[in-house]
Amino acid sequence: MTTSKVKSKPIWRRKRSWFLLLLIAVYGLLLSNRGTRILMQTAANHPKSQAATPVLSPTDLSDWENIQTKKLKELFQTHIYGDFPLEMTLRAEEMSRLPGTYFDNSATVDIANLTLINTENEKTRSFGLVIIRPIESEARIPIIVSQNFCPNHNVVPINGVPKPQNITFDCSGDGMMSNVFLYFFGRHITTPPIKDIMQRGYAFAAVYPTEFVPDSAQAGQLILNDYFDNFEVSERPGALMAWAAQFSLLSDYLETKLGFSKSIVYGHSRFGKTALIAAAFNPEIDGVIAHQSGTGGASLSRDKPGETVSDITNGYPHWFGNRYQNYALSQKELPVDQHQLLALIAPRPILLGNARRDVWSDPNGGFRAAQGVNPVYQLYGNSGLTAKKLSDFNPEDKISFWIRPGTHGVVKEDWPAFLDFLDAQLK
Repeated sequence: MTTSKVKSKPIWRRKRSWFLLLLIAVYGLLLSNRGTRILMQTAANHPKSQAATPVLSPTDLSDWENIQTKKLKELFQTHIYGDFPLEMTLRAEEMSRLPGTYFDNSATVDIANLTLINTENEKTRSFGLVIIRPIESEARIPIIVSQNFCPNHNVVPINGVPKPQNITFDCSGDGMMSNVFLYFFGRHITTPPIKDIMQRGYAFAAVYPTEFVPDSAQAGQLILNDYFDNFEVSERPGALMAWAAQFSLLSDYLETKLGFSKSIVYGHSRFGKTALIAAAFNPEIDGVIAHQSGTGGASLSRDKPGETVSDITNGYPHWFGNRYQNYALSQKELPVDQHQLLALIAPRPILLGNARRDVWSDPNGGFRAAQGVNPVYQLYGNSGLTAKKLSDFNPEDKISFWIRPGTHGVVKEDWPAFLDFLDAQLK
């Protein structure tokens, strides 16, 4: 009797099969997560979905400026951000200039210590400010005011810039998390190209808003509840509104006390939101660069593929007023949307920065919001946004839309576009 032997697969083939099965399983698991699916998408170049609603169709400039804008501000305060804290004032404690020149002899650097005072309850919060000026320009020039993720000593990495007290995050690149942060979000998420900014004729001011209100749900809520204890809970400002008020007071201070000719508020992501809010509530701010501001910023709250009201209020409950979370499951019931926030800035220039792979921040919704504001800009004799598709970057437009390849962050392509926009608008 003869027997036959069944040949078994070589071990390396069996291992490869198990590895392929594992890859398929991991890929399937990733695709089952909505956030991961969105991160793998690319924004279409042509605006999709419905136009921004409610439709803006103002016909009378006096009615718009004296009645409609007041109503819109009340809606944003009541339903999204909490009240704009008119009780806040800014006090300058001291200022000094670092000796010498910096950034290849292109700039001087001033250090200021400032205090925010709630005049209703006398509560105070202190923070640092770094002002960088072109070396040959003590005259009245525009200044870009920047709220940053990283502390001032990271944003302006020179000896003499003080490190804030009790910070929980450092972008110096010394640790693994800092390196990961810079790898994913770009080197300009920390330090902008300051020499280039100086050569274009702009000053630059850096502030770390976490010194005022910590950017964490627990610590942030504690500070907000204490500092704004004169507010009813339903009206208390969220962190975004508090940071926007800080932006607003800084803008006034830099123009009226330090003599800068114009102030442009700039921020990325959450601080893009605060830049827009600040300009909407302070007509003296001269322009806005809001980069990838997303939900609660320039992106429409309705009909969106990316971050929803539910996502953002669950992840960052300290950012908003107490009523915004009520719309987490019913965004269509919101009585206001983000194109109306942009409309409050008209006729001043706005740049909305975006990235093709940042669908979470919804470039499509930001573009439709910008389109929806055109009737208000036209009321002032401006065309607003002339772009027909997302890639049409027109820095001369009062509402200019910038999109590049890549993901969420600030990279080398971004700042040349920002400065081209400012040159077109301010020079």
